[in-house]
Amino acid sequence: MLTGDYTLSLYIAIFFELFWLDLIPVGTFIPPHLTAATFSALSLATFLGYETPSQMVFIFFASMPMAWFGAKMEGVIRDRERVNYNRLLNWARNPESDAIPTQIVARSAGRTFVVAWGLFYVSTLVLYFTFQFVAGLYPTLFTTIKISWPHLWIAASIGGLMALRLKQANIVLTTGITIIAVFVISGCF
Repeated sequence: MLTGDYTLSLYIAIFFELFWLDLIPVGTFIPPHLTAATFSALSLATFLGYETPSQMVFIFFASMPMAWFGAKMEGVIRDRERVNYNRLLNWARNPESDAIPTQIVARSAGRTFVVAWGLFYVSTLVLYFTFQFVAGLYPTLFTTIKISWPHLWIAASIGGLMALRLKQANIVLTTGITIIAVFVISGCF
């Protein structure tokens, strides 16, 4: 959105919104690490100059692990912050200075910001250089797939169907996917 390419930004946002629907039950807090995949896809698309769905499908698959990576990073940071939590409990039992809670929160927020953005930046750079390398080896790879945005959105909306958490709905979904796959493989479509 910051680059002014609103159409591509909205296409990417719609894809990930539909895809993550399964993982976010209605009415709950949306964890920030899920947006890391979206922001990574936006960054890669901007810096690589990719705009077509056939190019973006590779970026989507490469960016999805960023959400998992963000969740793991957040868990590690929380484990490390237990020391500060214990320090805060000790302060609550015996308040020595009013500045201690402020220092704890400021250090924690600063550390989280630096670590999260640093790891995100490094991870996105790794993906960027990987795409550059692969595009150099196989220049037509990212343009050979005949796919459109509605195809990607339909594939991503499977997350919404899975969010129903009903066994019968998942059985119908699996059966439908299997039947379509059989028809596609046999050449009927």
